[in-house]
Amino acid sequence: MAESQHIRVVVTLALLGIVAAQIDWSQMAVRLRHGHPLDFVAAVALVLIALVIGAYRWWLLLRGAGVHLRARRLARIYAVSTFSNTFLPTNVGGDVTRALLVVRRGPLLTRVAVTIVVDRVAGLAGLLGIAWIAFAFQPAVVPHGAQVFLAWVTAAVVIGSLLIALAVFRGSRLARALIPKRFVSVARESRSLLHSYAHEPAMLLALLVLSLLFQALISLQLVMLARAIDVHLSFATAAVVLALVTVVTLIPISIGGFGVREGSYVVLLSGASIAATEATLISVLSVAALFLASLPGAFMLARSGVAPALEPAPQ
Repeated sequence: MAESQHIRVVVTLALLGIVAAQIDWSQMAVRLRHGHPLDFVAAVALVLIALVIGAYRWWLLLRGAGVHLRARRLARIYAVSTFSNTFLPTNVGGDVTRALLVVRRGPLLTRVAVTIVVDRVAGLAGLLGIAWIAFAFQPAVVPHGAQVFLAWVTAAVVIGSLLIALAVFRGSRLARALIPKRFVSVARESRSLLHSYAHEPAMLLALLVLSLLFQALISLQLVMLARAIDVHLSFATAAVVLALVTVVTLIPISIGGFGVREGSYVVLLSGASIAATEATLISVLSVAALFLASLPGAFMLARSGVAPALEPAPQ
């Protein structure tokens, strides 16, 4: 484990070094000095609104799982997990934090974990969905390379999702044989909850709409960040690039996606005639916007600690 972490540190530094070598630092300073702060503030506000929508989407899943949280507790857990996800060195750190802030053990933890997985899947569906919707309205502005990459990523996600769905809902002898006996009850609980979600089309539609709205706001945030440094970035290009960068940063080869994210923005936005300096700056500003939007989570963590909101009933 320690060796793999060291490798990721080396990869992160190497990727950041490659990106840094392409940056015109004097031009970056000019962009920042003559930027538009109000556009950056608007970008942060869009992230905050998106996070509220994300929290409400998760609340729908919790309610469907029979997990009842008051609005105040839900807001605290979601804000703290967002802050954790921003600063922990793995992409799933915030999700683990989110689950453990609800409950620490028992069948209820399984149900909460399933809600988080489904929430992530809904987010991915919204991410790819808004990219294709935006592309449909503005196909000419999206770089050809990004279009091809989006098609391949979407095909891979759809095929993978279908295979997983078949394994979950149809089941197979191989899948049952691979599950250790101590996890059989967890698998059954998870499968039961997923079946109950599948029989609630109204909730699934609400999840999709909320996910599309969430990703539309984050894409618009990128447009505003570009405007903040006097760079024109179309909404369609922002939506497609955001989808691709998000998927690429899920690959755990660097710390927190740093280096991978900046390099991906540089490569993808080059097709939209945006130079490496400006593309890197957009990437860095997106992290800064998320940092500011997640500060309430840091405050709540310092104030309330990490005590779980619920505990399972005594057996």
